[in-house]
Amino acid sequence: LHSWINARETALARVRSIQDVPRQKFIRLTEKLLQLLARNRELATEWQSGHELQQQKIAELLSGIDALTEWLESTAWTVRLSEAIQPWNTLYEQVENTLGLEAQELLVSMLIELYPDQVDQLVAGMAANEEKEFRIDGQIPLDEFINQVREEYDWTLSRDFSKPVNIARVWYVSEEKLEPRLGERFEETLEPYEQPLAPARDITSLYQEVSKFPQHEQGSTLASFLLLHPEHRHAVRRVLSVARYPYAELRDNTIAATMLPIDMLRCKLSFFGATKFDPRSDRWLRITLFQHAPYPDEITATDPDRWLIN
Repeated sequence: LHSWINARETALARVRSIQDVPRQKFIRLTEKLLQLLARNRELATEWQSGHELQQQKIAELLSGIDALTEWLESTAWTVRLSEAIQPWNTLYEQVENTLGLEAQELLVSMLIELYPDQVDQLVAGMAANEEKEFRIDGQIPLDEFINQVREEYDWTLSRDFSKPVNIARVWYVSEEKLEPRLGERFEETLEPYEQPLAPARDITSLYQEVSKFPQHEQGSTLASFLLLHPEHRHAVRRVLSVARYPYAELRDNTIAATMLPIDMLRCKLSFFGATKFDPRSDRWLRITLFQHAPYPDEITATDPDRWLIN
């Protein structure tokens, strides 16, 4: 997750920091943005969903596209942008402050498309070595580790996981497909099969236990705590990993009754080029891949920038 999001954020930061764009280049890139907006409006108009939340997002996206198009077609706005030291940052901040999240995310995708020479090489850093962070350094002083938990997980340590609403779901692996599944904790007998996919709960539990460990103020190490509480090893390992990867954690409760797995699915699938997300419930959705892409025998005669995909 960190590798993917970090590549995206780095790409966006590079484009936003570009200064003093020559006027002719600015005009050409603005025209490309308008072309991308027109194609995305066509895509959004075709986008149908029976899910109420997604219907609202599609309407918000169309409204945002229209507003962006109006700005970029306005002489006053284009003059303002062309004279800005960092024109794309100016545009980004305007959208961030005035339009919804759907329009903001679309603009990010389009801005990255403007400068392939500056962002394409970031794909080399999108892999992840899952074994690299597996080993726990037991020599870390316990008080240092406690401070690290507070710093990295302040967003969840005050949650009350004794409330049923905060532990309503259970992640498990299906026997048939060996894929992650989500069940209802208080309606199904799934707890014996629960997977460690509830970091907010598990690290809050770890923090409560390690904070009252009697030796933590006497130079104790992380190893001394884990010798007595090995059930927290997976949570400890996660804390140590996340400290090095700022985008590695979904900062929410993944087992709450209000959690929507479709949001996580949309984030993941967007990196694969998925479009037209159509939730069929709160747990699964349909997508479109490679819409309007050419057949193999047409690839060499087609401009890939004309495909209606993001």
